[in-house]
This record gives sequence, C-alpha cells and structure tokens, in this order.
Amino acid sequence: MKLSEIINRAVRITLIPSHQWKVIRDDVCTPKSLLLEYGFPVILFSAIGRTIGVFFSLLPVLGFSLKFFLILLVNLAAWVLIPYLLVLAGAYVLYLGLPKLGIENDLVRSIKLVIYTFTPLFIFTFIVYLHPLLRILIPMGIYVFIAYTLYVFWYGVRDLYEVPLEKKVRLIVVAIALAFGAMFLAQHLFGLLMNGLIPGMETYVK
Repeated sequence: MKLSEIINRAVRITLIPSHQWKVIRDDVCTPKSLLLEYGFPVILFSAIGRTIGVFFSLLPVLGFSLKFFLILLVNLAAWVLIPYLLVLAGAYVLYLGLPKLGIENDLVRSIKLVIYTFTPLFIFTFIVYLHPLLRILIPMGIYVFIAYTLYVFWYGVRDLYEVPLEKKVRLIVVAIALAFGAMFLAQHLFGLLMNGLIPGMETYVK
C-alpha cells in the first residue's frame, strides 16, 4: 500500500466514516497486509507523536544524555508494540466471540473493524502528545472523542456485519468500553513500569 493511499484512508475514515467503510468492506486483503501495510504506519505515526512530546518534556530535565535517548527509544518501541498487541487482542476477541453470538465473522473483518475504528484515535494521539501544552486537550475532549469512536465503530459494524439492531448496540457499547479500558490500563501500567525504572518518569511518558 502506497503512503498516499494510507494517508487518504486514514483521513477519510476519520472525517467521512460512513463512506469509507464501504470501501474498506470491499477491499480484498489478508491479515498480514492489513497489519503491516496499513496498521504499522498508522501506529508508528501515533508513536512518533508521543515520542516527540516526550522529547520536549524531558530535554530540559535530562539534557542530551544517554538516559534521555534511551527513554525516547523505549517510549517509541513501547507505543508501537502496545497498540499492536491491543489491536491483535481486540481482533481475536471479535473473531472468536462474534460467532458465539450468532454473527458470521472472519479474522480479516475483525482486524478491519478494530484497526480502522481506532485510526482516528491514533491521529488524535499524535496531535495531543506532540507537545506537553497540547495535553490539556485530553481531559477536555476525551468524552467527545469516545462518542466519535462509537460513531465510527457503528458504521463499521453496519457495513461489515449483518447484525440485528439490538445486538449491534450491545456489541458497540461493550466493545468500545473494553477497548478504551484496555488502552487506559496499558498506558497506566507502562507509566508505572517507567517510573519503577527511573523514578519520576511516569509524568512524562503517560
């Protein structure tokens, strides 16, 4: 997948999900191509934003030192790995769980639903973590953004699955609640881990 196509899809799923999900639904791909050709660049983009923010936060504290660059490297690697694991976990939960609810499913559709639903989150994360001052947007906009993620997810479920309305609403609310809960927990645990290695780091890397 070309970079221009990745950018186009990311922007369109963020701004006009009702149209873009139809394109995604008809796209022929494999789990590997979804995760590597689309998922990796989008997740890396988000991780770079987080790491730039840590750069600005820690530079006045640590200066250009070995510890400074080590933290940047660990932060970048962690925020590529953590979202990847969460995407895979979410996709497999859907893949294994939806048939038990009587909903026909396959792994490609599960990965599509998770990775594209959270593309706006990855873009938002890049922006708000880009500089420490922008983090004031997080408590101000978190509820609005959760609602918007529900909106994107709704169209994804509608176009990827034939689900009765009652099951659709239940699936969307439970899935988004679990997903955001897992993300906040992962972020908190990473902060605690970094704080254990280097006291005081939790404030900078969360």
